[in-house]
Amino acid sequence: MQVTINEEYIPVDFSHLRSLEEVLVELNYRFVPPGQQLFQMRFNGEFFSERYPRESRYMELKEISQLDLKTIPHQDMARVILGEAVQQAGVLCQAVEESARLFRVSTEDEANHYFAQVLEALRWLLLTGDNACQVLQVDLSQALSFGSGRSTTLLQSLQNLLDEMLEISEDQDYVLLADLMEYELLPMVREWQEILRNLAQP
Repeated sequence: MQVTINEEYIPVDFSHLRSLEEVLVELNYRFVPPGQQLFQMRFNGEFFSERYPRESRYMELKEISQLDLKTIPHQDMARVILGEAVQQAGVLCQAVEESARLFRVSTEDEANHYFAQVLEALRWLLLTGDNACQVLQVDLSQALSFGSGRSTTLLQSLQNLLDEMLEISEDQDYVLLADLMEYELLPMVREWQEILRNLAQP
């Protein structure tokens, strides 16, 4: 198997390894430049992106004759992820609205399913912003001020609201839960989306 990283040939023997995942781990450890990370991969001339977590673990090396990798700086990668997070925040806003609507028309099972997805997506968005600030070496309070002039009170307000919503969900007061989602959670998510958008700018 021939391997290139950023179009430079890497003379290395992978015969002792079994899967594409093992190759990527070794390449990342030995050959990826400091401050960079893997961004794009092609094998046998075709772009490859995992369709499910750790798909590369199940790909045998005998299937691959050519492996071409590209890297980008950590900060650029953080901005790529932030750009994706901005789009996901838009999807989350739609999910919040749909969940609130479903709670109001009493389709509780479907509404609760949406509600669980909303909570999971929101946790991911908050974590993405926090991790991006660390990579970009931006103080989170500064990032928050880009959106609204508020400091970390947005995160605290979000946490307090989520705690309240979980209690209301357990009490099955779905009308109140729908109101909180539409009139309090939705504006906060949109505010966080703007913060992520600002962080994504070079």
